[in-house]
Amino acid sequence: MTSTQPWGSTQSPFANHPTSVPPPRASTFLHSENPLSLAHRKWGLPQEVLRGFRDCGIEEMYPWQSECLSLPGVLEGLRNIVYTAPTSAGKSLVSDVLMIKKVVGERKKAMVVVPYVSIVQEKTRFLNRCLGGVRVEVSRKHDKQPHSWRNLNIVGFHSGARNRMRWKEIDIVICTIEKANMLVNSAVEERTINELGLVVFDELHMVGDGHRGFILELLGAKLLCLDLPVQIVGMSATLSNINTLGKWLKATVYECNYRPIPLDEYLVYDGAVYTNCHELHSHIPPSEHKSLKDPVTNSIVTLALAAIFEGHGVLVFCDSRRRCEDLALLLLNFIPRTKNLDLLEKRNEVVTDLATTPTGMDPVLEKSVPAGIAFHHAGLTTEERDIITAAYNNGAVKAIFCTATMAAGVNLPARRVIISPRMGRDFVNAAMLKQMRGRAGRKGRDTRGESFVCCRKDDVPIIEKLLNEDLPSVSSCLISSENTSSGLSRALLEVISIRLATSLDSIEEYFSSTLLQYTHPTPSDLPPLLKDCLDTLLASKLLEAPTRDGDWAVTRVGYATVTAGFTPADGLFMSTELSRALVHFNLETDMHIVYHFTPIHASTSSIEIDWKLLRDELERLDEPSLRAATFCGVTPAFIHRIASGGILRESEDKLRVYRRFYTSLMLRQLINETPMHHVALHFDVARGFVQSLAATCRGFATTSAAYCKAMGWTGLAVLLEHYSWRLDLGVKDELVELARLPFVKSRTARCFWEAGVRTVEMVAEAGVDKVADLLGRAMPSGSKGRGGIKCRERALIVVEAASRIVDRKRAEELDELE
Repeated sequence: MTSTQPWGSTQSPFANHPTSVPPPRASTFLHSENPLSLAHRKWGLPQEVLRGFRDCGIEEMYPWQSECLSLPGVLEGLRNIVYTAPTSAGKSLVSDVLMIKKVVGERKKAMVVVPYVSIVQEKTRFLNRCLGGVRVEVSRKHDKQPHSWRNLNIVGFHSGARNRMRWKEIDIVICTIEKANMLVNSAVEERTINELGLVVFDELHMVGDGHRGFILELLGAKLLCLDLPVQIVGMSATLSNINTLGKWLKATVYECNYRPIPLDEYLVYDGAVYTNCHELHSHIPPSEHKSLKDPVTNSIVTLALAAIFEGHGVLVFCDSRRRCEDLALLLLNFIPRTKNLDLLEKRNEVVTDLATTPTGMDPVLEKSVPAGIAFHHAGLTTEERDIITAAYNNGAVKAIFCTATMAAGVNLPARRVIISPRMGRDFVNAAMLKQMRGRAGRKGRDTRGESFVCCRKDDVPIIEKLLNEDLPSVSSCLISSENTSSGLSRALLEVISIRLATSLDSIEEYFSSTLLQYTHPTPSDLPPLLKDCLDTLLASKLLEAPTRDGDWAVTRVGYATVTAGFTPADGLFMSTELSRALVHFNLETDMHIVYHFTPIHASTSSIEIDWKLLRDELERLDEPSLRAATFCGVTPAFIHRIASGGILRESEDKLRVYRRFYTSLMLRQLINETPMHHVALHFDVARGFVQSLAATCRGFATTSAAYCKAMGWTGLAVLLEHYSWRLDLGVKDELVELARLPFVKSRTARCFWEAGVRTVEMVAEAGVDKVADLLGRAMPSGSKGRGGIKCRERALIVVEAASRIVDRKRAEELDELE
């Protein structure tokens, strides 16, 4: 059965109120003499931690994990460690043990930095499940205060996440690269960085990513410069120059090639299966079925069917979202209906879960899931992906067709992995291909793993090169080929803003702690380049002129840029946009404010404008909204010209405004209670894209509000924060309070309102039956009648949440009276 937790929830299942009852000193757990057991005295793990690991099925280490932790100074937290091990070898356990030693043993904070939101959510759920019941002592203000204990506070931070917990209350934070950098900047400014004891860089190879790697590098360099006992742990499955990264992070290095499950690797083309030694292994007979005339398609379907008939799980990596869905429907034609009643019940429950999501049932999944087949890509909503992942893990779904990004973003290993080695028209790189192949084989379920790379004969030389070539070396991205100084400029602005380095000497010392110092071919070129960047930032009015002592300081715009986590170019763009808005701000409608919390960066740069649709949308705007559009820099005549076939010759800056405005039209529909799947259909984009865009915009609205506060534009900051809540909840103003309840979003909140249940107090008084009925009414039309039991389960959660809010309000009122 899938969870009835509110979608996207990563909160600990444990109530976290201080208690006077200490953690148990004695336990049924006895110390083991087995040096690989987590209960061995050498590791010093508390009994509650051992219980949590045991409940997650982890009781022993692999020999390599023990060896890595036993390196001099590592377990004691005195030495940094960078290590590499294959996918599924258990890299995380090493960092988890070190994290527990710091958090529970030394009462320091730990930060886990990961590249993707999906990994933040997955890791947060795992750590809450594993360690959420571990209790730690609450610090006392004076000796006479009684001792008390609470559960660990484990939270996830990412773009669009709502977290009320403050830094001082957090024990373990799992966050994306950008959020981690902002948290560290804030902690340095507030002088609370000394509370941090350990930072884990998961997927350390991302430091070489051309788009985001430089932020990870800035974060690492800051930690190295702080001269604090913060242990740095870096890990990855795809590091080739680990010694260079070890030198940069002043770390001990460890390399491991151990796989807990043997992996058999094959190359498939022209109906023949070859081993990685290029020996013929077997043949795949051609099919008479017209849909299987293509040998690659025939190979994929045949190999997937064989795994399913043997009772194994299979992942098929496809080159596009459309291909995922097409192959899922194609495989459906060859799967006989199961007679296993328990399995049928499981699959029917998955269908019900999918049907009762806010967006309703996907038509392809509606056909494929009853046969145990699904697809998984960014076009699905988070709720749909979570349900499919859970169904695969519990055996209800046997085959998942997915895009390449799933190899890095979600932990779903399988007995058999089938790979189409392309992403769109291009081939995947060697590192991505290695991650895909590494998904084959699950400890505890499989005795071995199998990976099959399926391609055309003409592609074989390229594929063989990819399979055999060494992984590329990771190098600094502070200097890029596209924009030589973009990363350097941001790095300079940050370290000057947080006062980590302000003089030319201290700035050069800071940059000696970057990876750039170890991978740049001529490090002696860096000082002149730094001086050029300082001059550019000065000319852009992001830096003040240096004092007589040679100290640099940021301007207000520079400070706001760093506070919001923007690049210098984006910070200047925001200054121009918002300064213009403040002169002519239009509050007659929500058009102008929605435009200003629409992202200015990559999330909108990939959007293709449908100029005819944009023209139609513009014609539907009322007079105040049209005025707001012109204040944003939109010219109706220009849109009409392009929609009528005119040639696009405008500058990138101008097109950026129109892309942003086009995107804001989607968001405006969301905050005015248009269901997400209707917005997606109207703009001809995937539902998952709209949801991802909304989440990105919530994060952008928050950072924009921080930018405005730093600039002294408090009124605008309040507006942005308010509208970010409306976007998060998908409702108009009057429904904001209701929509903060779990499962009561957008259309559902409106159903409650129209039924006369208009406050949280009224929800608490309505009772489970009434709330279940309202939840059922709010379901998408095609899903009604399927989710009676599910609605009742959710109604219980809604009523309990409403009752807690009412109780808290009453307690606060009593406190005020007293």
